[in-house]
Amino acid sequence: MLWLGLSLGVAAWCLLSRGLEKHHRQVSSAAFVPARARVLRASGWALLALMFAVLVYERGWAQGPIFWFAAMIVSALAWTLLMTMAPKASAKIAVAALLSAFAAMPFWAG
Repeated sequence: MLWLGLSLGVAAWCLLSRGLEKHHRQVSSAAFVPARARVLRASGWALLALMFAVLVYERGWAQGPIFWFAAMIVSALAWTLLMTMAPKASAKIAVAALLSAFAAMPFWAG
C-alpha cells in the first residue's frame, strides 16, 4: 500500500526536521532541547526504516527498495513544500498523515 509508505514518509520527515534547531524554531515557539532533538531524529529514522520494511514486504526485494526510494522522494518534496508554504500547520498535517498511516495498516495487513 503506497499510501502507507507516503504517510510514514511525511511523518518521518517531520520528525527529522523538527530535530533541527532552525526548523524547530520555524514551527514551534518552545525552547530547543538537544536531548529531545535526538529523540525526534531517532524516531524519524525509525519511521523511515519501518517504511522500508513495509514496502519491501509488500513489493518484494525486487521492487520494494525502488518504491521506498520513490516514496522517500515524494514525501520529502511534499514536506519541503509544506514547510515552505505553511510552517505553522505542518506539524498538524504530519500528525494527520501518521494517523492515516495507522488507519491504513489494518487494510494493508489484511
